Amino acid sequence: MAHAGAFYLISLGCPKNEVDSDSLTSNLINSGWLKAKDPREADLILVNTCSFIRSAVEEAVESILEAVDLKDGGKRMLVVAGCLVSRYGKAELEKLLPEVDLFVDFPDYPQLAELLTGGERGIEGETTRHFSSTLGKGYVYIKLAEGCGRACSFCTIPKIRGPLRSRTWQDIQDEARYFISRGAKELVLIAQDTTSYGIDLYGKPSLPLLLDRLCQIDGDFRLRLMYLHPEGIDYPILHSMADSKVYLYLDIPFQHIDSGVLKRMGRRGDGESYRLLLEQIRSKLGEVHLRATFMTGFPGEDDAAFAKLEEFVAGESFDWLGLFRYSQEEGTRAFSLPGKVETARAEERLLRLAGLQEEIMRDRARDFIGRRFQVLVEGRSLEAPGYWEARSGREAPEVDGVIFVRDHQALRPGAFYETIITASEGVDLIGSIEVQKTAEGGGRGRK
Repeated sequence: MAHAGAFYLISLGCPKNEVDSDSLTSNLINSGWLKAKDPREADLILVNTCSFIRSAVEEAVESILEAVDLKDGGKRMLVVAGCLVSRYGKAELEKLLPEVDLFVDFPDYPQLAELLTGGERGIEGETTRHFSSTLGKGYVYIKLAEGCGRACSFCTIPKIRGPLRSRTWQDIQDEARYFISRGAKELVLIAQDTTSYGIDLYGKPSLPLLLDRLCQIDGDFRLRLMYLHPEGIDYPILHSMADSKVYLYLDIPFQHIDSGVLKRMGRRGDGESYRLLLEQIRSKLGEVHLRATFMTGFPGEDDAAFAKLEEFVAGESFDWLGLFRYSQEEGTRAFSLPGKVETARAEERLLRLAGLQEEIMRDRARDFIGRRFQVLVEGRSLEAPGYWEARSGREAPEVDGVIFVRDHQALRPGAFYETIITASEGVDLIGSIEVQKTAEGGGRGRK
C-alpha cells in the first residue's frame, strides 16, 4: 500500500472518545497513513474533540487554535472531529473556525480517508478497530454501545451522540479476542450507560449475556465494568460478576441522593434506596470496590440537600469519587430550571466533599498495608523515580489512583504480578512484587 502521509492525533475527553480516536487511527493506518509522534513530522493534524460541558468546549476550541499554529502556513492539513462537530454542526463551526480544513461528524468516521483526498463517500459502516493507544500498558477500552436512552435533564449526550445503539455481543467478543491475542490483560467495558446494553437489540438489558460470552474467551485477562447507572444494577448483573475474570469493581454515577434534586435531574431514587442498593451489592459480592460520581450545585440543591449528600459520602466510604460542579448547558431541560446555585457555593460544596473523601481514602490506604494484590503493571513511574505504576482490581485506569511498585528486574509493562503492600503515602499505596510473576491463568484478581 502506498504511503498516503503522516498524521498526528490530539485526543480530548473521556475513554469513550479515546475509543473513537483509536477507530480513526485504524481507518487512517488501513488507508496507508503513518502515525507521527511529533506534529512537526505530520502532514495532517487531527483533533478529536469533546463538548459534554462548557469547560470541555473551551478546551476543544483552545486545542484547535493551538493546532492552527501547527499548520505552519498551510503546510499541514487540520481536521476536527468528535462531539464539538456533532453538537454545533459543521456549518456553524466553518464560520467560527475557518482555519480548519475539514470537520468530521460521527457518521463520517468510516469515510475519513476518502474525505481527506476529496473522494466520494462510500457505503456507511463501522471501521474495524485494530489499534489501541493503551495496549502497551496492558489494558484496552471496549465500547459496548453508542448514545443513551435515558433523559437526564442536565445531560447533552443524547443530543450529541443520539439514542442508544448497542453493538452485537458477537462483534464485541471478536474485538475482545483480537486485543487479548495482542496481549491485553484488562478489558475496560464502557458505554454512556453500561447497564442498558442490548435493550435495543435484544429487547432487554443484556450485560449479563455479554459478560458470559466474554468470560468464555481463553486467556489470562480481566473485565472491568464502568458507568453503571444505579437504576440498571440488578441481581442478574451482580450474579454475572461471580466469574473470576470479572473484577469486583463498580462505577456508579449516583449524581446526588436528595430525592428532590434527583427528580429535577430526571432520575429516580433517594438516599434510602441507594443505601439499600449498596447493601445488596456488598452482600452479593463481598469485598467489592466502589467508585461513585456526584454533582454539586444543581438547581434546587439547598443546604439541607447538600447535607444529605455529605452524610451519605461519609457513611458509605467509597474507594473513589468523581466530583463535578453542575454546568448549565444550552439545549438541556435543566438550563432553564429555577433555583440556581451560585458558582462559589457549588464550588465550596465540591471542595468539602473532596476533603471528606481524601480523609476516607487515606484511612483506607492504611488499612491495605500488609495485603496482597494481583496487579497489572503499566510502566515506569514518571512521578516517582525508582518505582513502577500498577493497578489492582480496585483501581480503574486514568480515573483512580495507582499502586507504586518498587523497581525489580522482573517487571515488564502489561503483565500481572503478585504484590504485597508495604506502605501508604497519603492516598497512594506502595508495594513490592513477589519474586515470581503470576502464572498464565493464575489468580482471581479479586483483591
